[in-house]
Amino acid sequence: MSQTQTTATTPEFKKYLSSPLFHLLLIAIAIVAVYFHTLDVPFYMDDFSSIRENPVIYLGQGLETIWHYAPPRVVGYLSFALNYQVHQFGLTGYHLVNIFIHLLVSLAIYGFLHRLLRTPRLQDKLPPLALIGIPVFAALLFALHPLHTQAVTYIVQRLAAMAALFYILTMLAFVQARLANSITQRSLWIGFCLLFAALAFFTKQNTATLPFALLLIEGIFFRETLKRFLIEIALVLLALLSLWLILAYGFEYRPFSLEAMQAMSRETTSISRMEYLATQTTVIWHYVKLFFIPVGLHIDYDLIALTGFANAKVVAALLGHVAMIGMALWLMRKMPLLAFAILFYYLAHSVESSLIPIRDVVFEHRTYLPDLGLSLLVAIVLLLWLPRLLDRQAITILGLVLLVLFAMQTWQRNETWRNPVALWHDNVKHAPNKARGWSILGKHYLQTQQPKLAMQSLQRSMQIQQASGKGIINTVDVINLIVALKHLERYDEALKLTKDVMAYPMPPLLRSKFLINRANIYFARKDYPRAENNLRHAIKTYPNSITARANLASLMGSTGRFDEAEKLYNEVLVLDPDNAVTQDNLKKVRALRQQSQ
Repeated sequence: MSQTQTTATTPEFKKYLSSPLFHLLLIAIAIVAVYFHTLDVPFYMDDFSSIRENPVIYLGQGLETIWHYAPPRVVGYLSFALNYQVHQFGLTGYHLVNIFIHLLVSLAIYGFLHRLLRTPRLQDKLPPLALIGIPVFAALLFALHPLHTQAVTYIVQRLAAMAALFYILTMLAFVQARLANSITQRSLWIGFCLLFAALAFFTKQNTATLPFALLLIEGIFFRETLKRFLIEIALVLLALLSLWLILAYGFEYRPFSLEAMQAMSRETTSISRMEYLATQTTVIWHYVKLFFIPVGLHIDYDLIALTGFANAKVVAALLGHVAMIGMALWLMRKMPLLAFAILFYYLAHSVESSLIPIRDVVFEHRTYLPDLGLSLLVAIVLLLWLPRLLDRQAITILGLVLLVLFAMQTWQRNETWRNPVALWHDNVKHAPNKARGWSILGKHYLQTQQPKLAMQSLQRSMQIQQASGKGIINTVDVINLIVALKHLERYDEALKLTKDVMAYPMPPLLRSKFLINRANIYFARKDYPRAENNLRHAIKTYPNSITARANLASLMGSTGRFDEAEKLYNEVLVLDPDNAVTQDNLKKVRALRQQSQ
Protein backbone atom coordinates (compact mmCIF):
# COMPACT_ATOMS: atom_id res chain seq x y z
CA MET A 1 0.00 0.00 0.00
CA SER A 2 2.75 2.44 0.98
CA GLN A 3 4.69 1.67 -2.22
CA THR A 4 1.61 2.48 -4.33
CA GLN A 5 1.18 5.85 -2.53
CA THR A 6 4.84 6.76 -3.09
CA THR A 7 4.60 5.96 -6.79
CA ALA A 8 1.40 7.96 -7.10
CA THR A 9 2.72 11.05 -5.34
CA THR A 10 6.12 11.16 -7.03
CA PRO A 11 4.90 13.02 -10.16
CA GLU A 12 3.08 15.53 -7.94
CA PHE A 13 6.25 16.04 -5.86
CA LYS A 14 8.36 16.58 -8.99
CA LYS A 15 5.77 19.05 -10.27
CA TYR A 16 5.99 20.93 -6.96
CA LEU A 17 9.80 21.07 -7.14
CA SER A 18 9.61 22.55 -10.64
CA SER A 19 6.99 25.14 -9.62
CA PRO A 20 8.07 28.81 -9.94
CA LEU A 21 6.32 29.53 -6.63
CA PHE A 22 8.53 26.95 -4.89
CA HIS A 23 11.61 28.43 -6.55
CA LEU A 24 10.73 31.96 -5.38
CA LEU A 25 10.13 30.70 -1.85
CA LEU A 26 13.46 28.87 -1.90
CA ILE A 27 15.29 32.04 -2.96
CA ALA A 28 13.60 34.04 -0.18
CA ILE A 29 14.47 31.45 2.49
CA ALA A 30 18.09 31.30 1.29
CA ILE A 31 18.51 35.08 1.56
CA VAL A 32 16.95 35.27 5.01
CA ALA A 33 19.22 32.43 6.18
CA VAL A 34 22.46 34.26 5.28
CA TYR A 35 21.42 37.86 6.02
CA PHE A 36 19.08 37.66 9.06
CA HIS A 37 21.93 38.43 11.48
CA THR A 38 23.02 41.66 9.75
CA LEU A 39 20.28 43.89 11.18
CA ASP A 40 22.67 45.39 13.76
CA VAL A 41 25.61 46.03 11.41
CA PRO A 42 26.67 49.64 12.12
CA PHE A 43 27.12 52.55 9.74
CA TYR A 44 30.41 52.50 7.83
CA MET A 45 32.40 54.98 5.72
CA ASP A 46 30.05 56.78 3.29
CA ASP A 47 27.05 55.85 5.45
CA PHE A 48 27.96 58.83 7.62
CA SER A 49 28.33 61.50 4.93
CA SER A 50 25.38 60.18 2.91
CA ILE A 51 22.95 59.35 5.75
CA ARG A 52 23.99 59.79 9.39
CA GLU A 53 25.50 63.28 9.02
CA ASN A 54 23.51 64.39 5.98
CA PRO A 55 20.87 67.06 6.83
CA VAL A 56 19.26 66.45 3.44
CA ILE A 57 18.20 63.07 4.85
CA TYR A 58 17.33 63.83 8.46
CA LEU A 59 15.80 67.32 8.21
CA GLY A 60 12.97 66.12 5.95
CA GLN A 61 13.27 68.99 3.48
CA GLY A 62 11.46 67.16 0.68
CA LEU A 63 12.06 65.81 -2.79
CA GLU A 64 13.23 69.10 -4.27
CA THR A 65 16.12 69.36 -1.79
CA ILE A 66 17.17 65.79 -2.49
CA TRP A 67 16.97 66.50 -6.23
CA HIS A 68 19.35 69.44 -5.92
CA TYR A 69 21.66 67.44 -3.65
CA ALA A 70 22.13 64.43 -5.97
CA PRO A 71 20.09 64.57 -9.23
CA PRO A 72 21.53 61.38 -10.80
CA ARG A 73 20.85 59.43 -7.56
CA VAL A 74 17.65 61.05 -6.39
CA VAL A 75 15.69 57.75 -6.19
CA GLY A 76 18.31 56.12 -3.96
CA TYR A 77 18.62 59.12 -1.63
CA LEU A 78 14.85 59.43 -1.48
CA SER A 79 14.78 55.85 -0.15
CA PHE A 80 17.23 56.88 2.62
CA ALA A 81 15.04 59.88 3.49
CA LEU A 82 11.94 57.66 3.66
CA ASN A 83 13.89 55.20 5.81
CA TYR A 84 14.71 58.04 8.19
CA GLN A 85 11.08 59.17 8.36
CA VAL A 86 10.10 55.68 9.55
CA HIS A 87 13.16 54.43 11.46
CA GLN A 88 15.25 57.59 12.03
CA PHE A 89 18.78 56.22 12.54
CA GLY A 90 17.67 52.78 13.74
CA LEU A 91 19.91 50.32 11.90
CA THR A 92 17.33 47.55 11.64
CA GLY A 93 15.07 49.49 9.28
CA TYR A 94 17.86 50.34 6.84
CA HIS A 95 19.10 46.76 6.74
CA LEU A 96 15.61 45.31 6.29
CA VAL A 97 15.15 47.50 3.22
CA ASN A 98 18.57 46.51 1.84
CA ILE A 99 17.85 42.80 2.32
CA PHE A 100 14.42 43.19 0.74
CA ILE A 101 15.96 44.92 -2.28
CA HIS A 102 18.48 42.06 -2.62
CA LEU A 103 15.58 39.61 -2.50
CA LEU A 104 13.75 41.54 -5.23
CA VAL A 105 16.91 41.59 -7.38
CA SER A 106 17.30 37.83 -7.03
CA LEU A 107 13.64 37.26 -7.87
CA ALA A 108 13.95 39.63 -10.85
CA ILE A 109 16.92 37.59 -12.10
CA TYR A 110 14.82 34.44 -11.82
CA GLY A 111 11.93 36.05 -13.72
CA PHE A 112 14.18 37.56 -16.38
CA LEU A 113 16.00 34.30 -17.13
CA HIS A 114 12.76 32.31 -16.97
CA ARG A 115 11.32 34.48 -19.74
CA LEU A 116 14.61 34.77 -21.67
CA LEU A 117 14.69 30.99 -22.09
CA ARG A 118 11.37 31.21 -23.90
CA THR A 119 12.50 33.65 -26.58
CA PRO A 120 12.50 32.53 -30.26
CA ARG A 121 16.21 31.64 -30.33
CA LEU A 122 15.94 29.32 -27.31
CA GLN A 123 12.35 28.08 -27.28
CA ASP A 124 12.08 24.29 -27.59
CA LYS A 125 15.88 24.00 -27.89
CA LEU A 126 16.82 23.42 -24.26
CA PRO A 127 16.41 20.21 -22.24
CA PRO A 128 13.88 20.29 -19.35
CA LEU A 129 16.66 20.23 -16.72
CA ALA A 130 18.19 23.44 -18.13
CA LEU A 131 14.87 25.11 -18.82
CA ILE A 132 13.76 24.70 -15.20
CA GLY A 133 17.13 24.74 -13.47
CA ILE A 134 19.04 27.64 -15.05
CA PRO A 135 16.80 30.46 -13.71
CA VAL A 136 16.56 29.12 -10.16
CA PHE A 137 20.22 28.10 -9.87
CA ALA A 138 21.52 31.41 -11.29
CA ALA A 139 19.23 33.37 -8.97
CA LEU A 140 20.28 31.31 -5.92
CA LEU A 141 23.95 31.63 -6.82
CA PHE A 142 23.56 35.39 -7.12
CA ALA A 143 21.55 35.61 -3.89
CA LEU A 144 24.06 33.62 -1.83
CA HIS A 145 27.34 34.83 -3.27
CA PRO A 146 29.69 36.36 -0.65
CA LEU A 147 30.97 38.92 -3.15
CA HIS A 148 27.58 40.64 -2.90
CA THR A 149 27.65 41.27 0.85
CA GLN A 150 29.08 44.74 0.31
CA ALA A 151 26.14 45.79 -1.87
CA VAL A 152 23.66 44.45 0.71
CA THR A 153 25.18 44.84 4.18
CA TYR A 154 26.98 48.16 3.60
CA ILE A 155 23.91 50.41 3.87
CA VAL A 156 24.80 53.18 1.41
CA GLN A 157 25.55 50.64 -1.32
CA ARG A 158 21.81 50.16 -1.56
CA LEU A 159 22.37 52.48 -4.53
CA ALA A 160 24.15 49.65 -6.39
CA ALA A 161 21.46 47.12 -5.48
CA MET A 162 18.54 49.42 -6.37
CA ALA A 163 20.17 50.32 -9.68
CA ALA A 164 20.56 46.62 -10.45
CA LEU A 165 16.94 45.97 -9.51
CA PHE A 166 15.52 48.57 -11.89
CA TYR A 167 18.01 47.57 -14.60
CA ILE A 168 16.99 43.90 -14.50
CA LEU A 169 13.27 44.74 -14.21
CA THR A 170 13.64 46.87 -17.35
CA MET A 171 15.16 43.92 -19.22
CA LEU A 172 12.41 41.64 -17.92
CA ALA A 173 9.69 44.06 -19.03
CA PHE A 174 11.37 44.38 -22.44
CA VAL A 175 11.39 40.60 -22.95
CA GLN A 176 7.77 40.40 -21.81
CA ALA A 177 6.83 43.13 -24.29
CA ARG A 178 8.59 41.27 -27.12
CA LEU A 179 6.84 38.02 -26.19
CA ALA A 180 3.39 39.60 -25.74
CA ASN A 181 0.60 38.26 -27.95
CA SER A 182 -1.58 41.37 -28.03
CA ILE A 183 -1.11 45.11 -28.52
CA THR A 184 -2.64 45.76 -25.08
CA GLN A 185 -0.17 43.47 -23.31
CA ARG A 186 2.74 44.83 -25.31
CA SER A 187 1.79 48.44 -24.52
CA LEU A 188 1.50 47.62 -20.81
CA TRP A 189 4.95 46.01 -20.69
CA ILE A 190 6.50 48.84 -22.70
CA GLY A 191 5.09 51.23 -20.11
CA PHE A 192 6.72 49.19 -17.32
CA CYS A 193 9.94 49.11 -19.32
CA LEU A 194 10.06 52.90 -19.55
CA LEU A 195 9.14 53.34 -15.89
CA PHE A 196 11.84 50.97 -14.61
CA ALA A 197 14.40 52.51 -16.97
CA ALA A 198 13.66 55.99 -15.63
CA LEU A 199 14.00 54.75 -12.04
CA ALA A 200 17.30 53.08 -12.95
CA PHE A 201 18.73 56.23 -14.57
CA PHE A 202 17.92 58.27 -11.46
CA THR A 203 19.33 55.74 -9.01
CA LYS A 204 22.95 55.41 -10.17
CA GLN A 205 24.97 56.43 -13.21
CA ASN A 206 26.16 52.89 -14.04
CA THR A 207 22.71 52.22 -15.53
CA ALA A 208 23.57 54.37 -18.56
CA THR A 209 24.29 51.15 -20.48
CA LEU A 210 20.71 49.94 -20.15
CA PRO A 211 19.62 50.84 -23.71
CA PHE A 212 22.56 48.83 -25.05
CA ALA A 213 21.56 45.87 -22.86
CA LEU A 214 18.13 45.94 -24.50
CA LEU A 215 19.80 46.06 -27.90
CA LEU A 216 21.93 43.09 -26.87
CA ILE A 217 18.81 41.11 -25.96
CA GLU A 218 17.11 42.12 -29.21
CA GLY A 219 20.12 41.28 -31.34
CA ILE A 220 20.82 37.88 -29.75
CA PHE A 221 17.36 36.52 -28.98
CA PHE A 222 14.90 38.29 -31.31
CA ARG A 223 16.81 39.57 -34.34
CA GLU A 224 15.17 38.65 -37.63
CA THR A 225 17.25 40.60 -40.13
CA LEU A 226 20.49 42.58 -39.91
CA LYS A 227 18.86 45.57 -41.61
CA ARG A 228 16.11 45.78 -39.00
CA PHE A 229 18.62 45.45 -36.19
CA LEU A 230 20.74 48.32 -37.57
CA ILE A 231 17.64 50.50 -37.78
CA GLU A 232 16.85 49.69 -34.15
CA ILE A 233 20.39 50.63 -33.12
CA ALA A 234 20.05 53.98 -34.91
CA LEU A 235 16.71 54.65 -33.18
CA VAL A 236 18.16 53.81 -29.76
CA LEU A 237 21.14 56.11 -30.32
CA LEU A 238 18.78 58.90 -31.38
CA ALA A 239 16.66 58.32 -28.27
CA LEU A 240 19.78 58.40 -26.08
CA LEU A 241 20.89 61.68 -27.64
CA SER A 242 17.45 63.19 -27.00
CA LEU A 243 17.49 61.92 -23.40
CA TRP A 244 20.98 63.34 -22.90
CA LEU A 245 19.87 66.78 -24.09
CA ILE A 246 16.80 66.76 -21.83
CA LEU A 247 18.76 65.65 -18.76
CA ALA A 248 21.65 67.99 -19.45
CA TYR A 249 19.40 71.04 -19.62
CA GLY A 250 17.39 69.76 -16.65
CA PHE A 251 20.56 69.52 -14.54
CA GLU A 252 21.74 72.91 -15.87
CA TYR A 253 24.69 71.40 -17.71
CA ARG A 254 25.95 72.62 -21.08
CA PRO A 255 25.37 69.60 -23.36
CA PHE A 256 27.55 70.87 -26.20
CA SER A 257 30.41 72.05 -24.01
CA LEU A 258 33.48 69.80 -24.03
CA GLU A 259 34.48 71.28 -20.68
CA ALA A 260 31.11 70.39 -19.12
CA MET A 261 31.21 66.88 -20.59
CA GLN A 262 34.73 66.41 -19.19
CA ALA A 263 33.51 67.39 -15.71
CA MET A 264 30.48 65.11 -15.88
CA SER A 265 32.43 62.09 -17.07
CA ARG A 266 35.03 61.88 -14.31
CA GLU A 267 34.90 61.59 -10.53
CA THR A 268 38.55 62.53 -9.99
CA THR A 269 41.28 64.39 -11.83
CA SER A 270 44.08 62.53 -10.03
CA ILE A 271 43.97 59.69 -12.58
CA SER A 272 44.01 60.14 -16.36
CA ARG A 273 41.47 58.31 -18.48
CA MET A 274 44.12 56.07 -20.05
CA GLU A 275 45.65 55.25 -16.67
CA TYR A 276 42.22 54.36 -15.30
CA LEU A 277 41.35 52.22 -18.32
CA ALA A 278 44.69 50.41 -18.12
CA THR A 279 44.12 49.70 -14.43
CA GLN A 280 40.60 48.42 -15.03
CA THR A 281 41.83 45.82 -17.53
CA THR A 282 43.45 44.05 -14.56
CA VAL A 283 40.72 44.97 -12.05
CA ILE A 284 38.01 43.19 -14.06
CA TRP A 285 40.04 39.97 -14.00
CA HIS A 286 40.36 40.45 -10.24
CA TYR A 287 36.56 40.70 -10.02
CA VAL A 288 36.24 37.50 -12.07
CA LYS A 289 38.67 35.73 -9.73
CA LEU A 290 36.70 36.87 -6.69
CA PHE A 291 33.50 35.51 -8.20
CA PHE A 292 34.91 32.03 -8.75
CA ILE A 293 37.27 32.02 -5.75
CA PRO A 294 35.82 34.51 -3.22
CA VAL A 295 38.84 34.53 -0.90
CA GLY A 296 40.33 37.69 0.58
CA LEU A 297 37.21 39.86 0.37
CA HIS A 298 37.64 43.25 2.05
CA ILE A 299 36.24 46.75 1.81
CA ASP A 300 39.14 49.02 0.96
CA TYR A 301 41.58 47.62 -1.61
CA ASP A 302 45.17 48.82 -1.84
CA LEU A 303 45.58 48.97 -5.61
CA ILE A 304 47.61 51.72 -7.25
CA ALA A 305 46.50 52.97 -10.66
CA LEU A 306 48.76 51.64 -13.41
CA THR A 307 50.53 54.21 -15.56
CA GLY A 308 49.29 53.04 -18.95
CA PHE A 309 49.36 50.30 -21.56
CA ALA A 310 53.16 50.01 -21.74
CA ASN A 311 52.92 47.26 -19.17
CA ALA A 312 53.05 43.51 -19.80
CA LYS A 313 50.40 42.81 -17.16
CA VAL A 314 48.00 45.30 -18.73
CA VAL A 315 48.61 44.01 -22.26
CA ALA A 316 47.99 40.41 -21.17
CA ALA A 317 44.80 41.41 -19.37
CA LEU A 318 43.58 43.39 -22.37
CA LEU A 319 44.24 40.51 -24.77
CA GLY A 320 42.29 38.23 -22.46
CA HIS A 321 39.28 40.56 -22.57
CA VAL A 322 39.48 40.89 -26.34
CA ALA A 323 39.58 37.10 -26.64
CA MET A 324 36.55 36.67 -24.38
CA ILE A 325 34.49 39.31 -26.19
CA GLY A 326 35.57 37.96 -29.58
CA MET A 327 34.57 34.44 -28.57
CA ALA A 328 31.18 35.67 -27.35
CA LEU A 329 30.52 37.47 -30.64
CA TRP A 330 31.54 34.36 -32.60
CA LEU A 331 29.19 32.18 -30.51
CA MET A 332 26.15 34.46 -30.76
CA ARG A 333 24.48 32.18 -33.32
CA LYS A 334 25.53 28.79 -31.94
CA MET A 335 25.37 29.52 -28.19
CA PRO A 336 23.25 32.67 -27.71
CA LEU A 337 22.79 32.24 -23.95
CA LEU A 338 26.53 31.92 -23.32
CA ALA A 339 27.25 34.88 -25.59
CA PHE A 340 24.75 37.02 -23.70
CA ALA A 341 26.25 36.04 -20.30
CA ILE A 342 29.74 37.15 -21.36
CA LEU A 343 28.76 40.29 -23.25
CA PHE A 344 26.39 41.43 -20.48
CA TYR A 345 29.19 41.11 -17.91
CA TYR A 346 31.42 43.45 -19.88
CA LEU A 347 28.59 45.84 -20.74
CA ALA A 348 27.49 46.17 -17.10
CA HIS A 349 31.09 46.96 -16.07
CA SER A 350 31.68 49.48 -18.86
CA VAL A 351 30.68 52.66 -16.99
CA GLU A 352 32.73 52.13 -13.81
CA SER A 353 35.58 50.19 -15.43
CA SER A 354 36.45 52.08 -18.60
CA LEU A 355 37.23 55.74 -19.36
CA ILE A 356 35.46 57.46 -16.45
CA PRO A 357 38.08 57.87 -13.72
CA ILE A 358 36.92 57.06 -10.17
CA ARG A 359 39.13 57.70 -7.16
CA ASP A 360 38.77 54.18 -5.73
CA VAL A 361 39.74 51.88 -8.57
CA VAL A 362 38.36 48.72 -6.90
CA PHE A 363 35.14 48.21 -4.95
CA GLU A 364 33.31 44.90 -4.57
CA HIS A 365 29.83 46.41 -4.88
CA ARG A 366 30.62 47.38 -8.49
CA THR A 367 30.40 43.70 -9.44
CA TYR A 368 26.81 43.37 -8.20
CA LEU A 369 24.96 44.01 -11.48
CA PRO A 370 27.62 42.48 -13.80
CA ASP A 371 27.57 39.25 -11.77
CA LEU A 372 24.21 38.42 -13.31
CA GLY A 373 26.31 37.44 -16.35
CA LEU A 374 28.69 35.20 -14.36
CA SER A 375 25.83 33.61 -12.40
CA LEU A 376 24.19 32.73 -15.70
CA LEU A 377 27.51 31.42 -17.03
CA VAL A 378 27.93 29.00 -14.09
CA ALA A 379 24.31 27.85 -14.49
CA ILE A 380 24.95 27.15 -18.19
CA VAL A 381 28.04 25.06 -17.42
CA LEU A 382 26.30 23.12 -14.65
CA LEU A 383 22.97 22.48 -16.37
CA LEU A 384 23.76 22.52 -20.10
CA TRP A 385 27.30 21.19 -20.44
CA LEU A 386 27.96 18.93 -17.45
CA PRO A 387 24.90 16.71 -18.15
CA ARG A 388 26.93 15.34 -21.08
CA LEU A 389 29.48 14.02 -18.57
CA LEU A 390 27.57 13.45 -15.31
CA ASP A 391 24.20 12.05 -14.33
CA ARG A 392 21.43 14.17 -12.86
CA GLN A 393 22.10 13.12 -9.27
CA ALA A 394 25.78 14.10 -9.48
CA ILE A 395 24.88 17.50 -10.97
CA THR A 396 22.34 18.10 -8.19
CA ILE A 397 24.90 17.27 -5.51
CA LEU A 398 27.54 19.46 -7.17
CA GLY A 399 25.13 22.41 -7.41
CA LEU A 400 24.01 22.04 -3.79
CA VAL A 401 27.59 21.81 -2.53
CA LEU A 402 28.52 25.00 -4.39
CA LEU A 403 25.49 26.88 -3.02
CA VAL A 404 26.08 25.66 0.54
CA LEU A 405 29.76 26.65 0.43
CA PHE A 406 28.89 30.13 -0.81
CA ALA A 407 26.08 30.44 1.76
CA MET A 408 28.45 29.54 4.59
CA GLN A 409 31.01 32.06 3.42
CA THR A 410 28.38 34.78 3.02
CA TRP A 411 27.09 34.13 6.54
CA GLN A 412 30.63 34.33 7.92
CA ARG A 413 31.45 37.48 5.95
CA ASN A 414 28.30 39.11 7.32
CA GLU A 415 29.33 38.06 10.81
CA THR A 416 32.59 39.97 10.27
CA TRP A 417 30.60 43.02 9.13
CA ARG A 418 28.90 43.01 12.54
CA ASN A 419 32.19 43.67 14.35
CA PRO A 420 33.86 46.92 13.15
CA VAL A 421 37.20 46.15 14.79
CA ALA A 422 37.30 42.66 13.24
CA LEU A 423 36.21 44.00 9.84
CA TRP A 424 38.91 46.68 9.68
CA HIS A 425 41.58 44.54 11.30
CA ASP A 426 40.95 42.06 8.49
CA ASN A 427 41.11 44.93 5.98
CA VAL A 428 44.54 46.18 7.09
CA LYS A 429 45.77 42.60 6.94
CA HIS A 430 44.87 42.49 3.24
CA ALA A 431 45.77 46.14 2.50
CA PRO A 432 48.54 47.08 4.98
CA ASN A 433 49.71 50.09 2.95
CA LYS A 434 46.30 51.75 2.62
CA ALA A 435 46.00 54.64 5.08
CA ARG A 436 42.20 54.72 5.18
CA GLY A 437 41.95 51.21 6.63
CA TRP A 438 44.28 52.09 9.53
CA SER A 439 42.39 55.35 10.04
CA ILE A 440 39.01 53.68 10.39
CA LEU A 441 40.45 50.88 12.54
CA GLY A 442 41.82 53.55 14.89
CA LYS A 443 38.36 55.13 15.14
CA HIS A 444 36.77 51.82 16.08
CA TYR A 445 39.48 51.09 18.65
CA LEU A 446 38.46 54.39 20.25
CA GLN A 447 34.82 53.40 20.25
CA THR A 448 35.72 50.15 22.04
CA GLN A 449 37.79 52.01 24.67
CA GLN A 450 41.21 50.94 23.41
CA PRO A 451 43.01 54.31 23.08
CA LYS A 452 46.56 52.92 22.92
CA LEU A 453 45.73 50.64 20.00
CA ALA A 454 43.82 53.54 18.45
CA MET A 455 46.89 55.79 18.61
CA GLN A 456 49.03 53.09 17.00
CA SER A 457 46.58 52.68 14.13
CA LEU A 458 46.13 56.42 13.62
CA GLN A 459 49.87 57.05 13.65
CA ARG A 460 50.31 54.26 11.11
CA SER A 461 47.71 55.96 8.89
CA MET A 462 49.50 59.29 9.16
CA GLN A 463 52.89 57.71 8.38
CA ILE A 464 51.48 56.20 5.18
CA GLN A 465 49.98 59.56 4.17
CA GLN A 466 53.26 61.38 4.81
CA ALA A 467 55.22 58.74 2.90
CA SER A 468 52.97 59.29 -0.13
CA GLY A 469 54.70 62.64 -0.68
CA LYS A 470 51.42 64.54 -1.03
CA GLY A 471 51.88 66.31 2.29
CA ILE A 472 48.21 65.88 3.21
CA ILE A 473 47.03 64.41 6.52
CA ASN A 474 43.44 63.24 6.96
CA THR A 475 41.84 65.66 9.44
CA VAL A 476 39.62 62.85 10.73
CA ASP A 477 42.80 61.11 11.88
CA VAL A 478 43.78 64.25 13.76
CA ILE A 479 40.35 64.43 15.44
CA ASN A 480 40.56 60.79 16.50
CA LEU A 481 44.13 61.27 17.70
CA ILE A 482 42.91 64.13 19.86
CA VAL A 483 40.20 61.86 21.29
CA ALA A 484 42.80 59.16 22.00
CA LEU A 485 45.03 61.67 23.82
CA LYS A 486 42.01 62.77 25.87
CA HIS A 487 41.24 59.17 26.86
CA LEU A 488 44.86 58.78 27.94
CA GLU A 489 44.50 62.04 29.96
CA ARG A 490 47.19 63.79 27.93
CA TYR A 491 45.08 66.94 27.87
CA ASP A 492 47.77 69.53 27.13
CA GLU A 493 48.94 67.62 24.05
CA ALA A 494 45.35 67.26 22.86
CA LEU A 495 44.59 70.97 23.29
CA LYS A 496 47.80 72.05 21.54
CA LEU A 497 47.11 69.77 18.58
CA THR A 498 43.55 71.11 18.36
CA LYS A 499 44.76 74.72 18.39
CA ASP A 500 47.40 74.04 15.71
CA VAL A 501 44.95 72.37 13.33
CA MET A 502 42.13 74.88 13.82
CA ALA A 503 44.42 77.65 12.62
CA TYR A 504 43.81 76.39 9.08
CA PRO A 505 40.57 76.97 7.10
CA MET A 506 38.13 74.05 7.02
CA PRO A 507 34.45 73.32 6.26
CA PRO A 508 31.86 74.18 8.97
CA LEU A 509 31.03 70.55 9.77
CA LEU A 510 34.69 69.67 10.31
CA ARG A 511 35.37 72.77 12.42
CA SER A 512 32.38 71.93 14.60
CA LYS A 513 33.86 68.49 15.25
CA PHE A 514 37.13 70.02 16.46
CA LEU A 515 35.17 72.39 18.72
CA ILE A 516 33.17 69.48 20.14
CA ASN A 517 36.32 67.53 20.92
CA ARG A 518 37.98 70.58 22.54
CA ALA A 519 34.84 70.99 24.66
CA ASN A 520 35.12 67.34 25.70
CA ILE A 521 38.69 67.92 26.89
CA TYR A 522 37.63 70.93 28.96
CA PHE A 523 34.72 68.92 30.34
CA ALA A 524 37.10 66.14 31.42
CA ARG A 525 39.16 68.83 33.20
CA LYS A 526 35.96 70.13 34.83
CA ASP A 527 36.47 73.49 33.10
CA TYR A 528 32.73 73.76 32.39
CA PRO A 529 32.58 77.41 31.16
CA ARG A 530 35.12 76.75 28.39
CA ALA A 531 33.42 73.47 27.53
CA GLU A 532 30.07 75.25 27.18
CA ASN A 533 31.58 78.06 25.13
CA ASN A 534 33.08 75.59 22.64
CA LEU A 535 29.86 73.61 22.31
CA ARG A 536 27.78 76.72 21.65
CA HIS A 537 30.38 77.80 19.11
CA ALA A 538 30.12 74.35 17.47
CA ILE A 539 26.34 74.70 17.15
CA LYS A 540 26.71 78.21 15.73
CA THR A 541 29.33 76.97 13.25
CA TYR A 542 27.23 73.99 12.13
CA PRO A 543 23.58 74.41 13.28
CA ASN A 544 22.58 70.88 12.20
CA SER A 545 25.03 69.16 14.58
CA ILE A 546 23.25 66.53 16.67
CA THR A 547 26.39 65.65 18.65
CA ALA A 548 27.02 69.23 19.78
CA ARG A 549 23.47 69.53 21.13
CA ALA A 550 23.65 66.18 22.90
CA ASN A 551 26.98 67.07 24.53
CA LEU A 552 25.76 70.52 25.56
CA ALA A 553 22.66 68.92 27.10
CA SER A 554 24.89 66.59 29.12
CA LEU A 555 26.95 69.57 30.27
CA MET A 556 23.79 71.42 31.34
CA GLY A 557 22.63 68.37 33.26
CA SER A 558 26.01 67.97 34.97
CA THR A 559 25.94 71.60 36.15
CA GLY A 560 22.35 71.50 37.46
CA ARG A 561 20.68 73.41 34.61
CA PHE A 562 18.04 70.75 34.10
CA ASP A 563 15.49 72.77 32.12
CA GLU A 564 18.05 73.70 29.48
CA ALA A 565 19.33 70.13 29.41
CA GLU A 566 15.84 68.72 28.88
CA LYS A 567 15.15 71.20 26.07
CA LEU A 568 18.38 70.23 24.25
CA TYR A 569 17.79 66.49 24.70
CA ASN A 570 14.32 66.90 23.19
CA GLU A 571 15.84 68.73 20.22
CA VAL A 572 18.20 65.78 19.70
CA LEU A 573 15.34 63.28 19.94
CA VAL A 574 13.37 65.16 17.29
CA LEU A 575 16.18 64.36 14.86
CA ASP A 576 17.18 60.99 16.31
CA PRO A 577 14.21 59.54 18.27
CA ASP A 578 15.77 56.09 18.68
CA ASN A 579 18.97 57.36 20.33
CA ALA A 580 19.01 55.16 23.44
CA VAL A 581 21.78 57.14 25.18
CA THR A 582 19.86 60.41 24.79
CA GLN A 583 16.63 58.78 25.98
CA ASP A 584 18.41 57.45 29.06
CA ASN A 585 20.06 60.81 29.77
CA LEU A 586 16.73 62.60 29.44
CA LYS A 587 15.19 60.27 32.05
CA LYS A 588 18.11 60.93 34.40
CA VAL A 589 17.80 64.71 33.99
CA ARG A 590 14.07 64.61 34.74
CA ALA A 591 14.71 62.47 37.80
CA LEU A 592 17.43 64.85 39.05
CA ARG A 593 15.15 67.86 38.51
CA GLN A 594 12.40 66.23 40.54
CA GLN A 595 14.86 65.46 43.34
CA SER A 596 16.11 69.05 43.37
CA GLN A 597 12.56 70.32 43.72
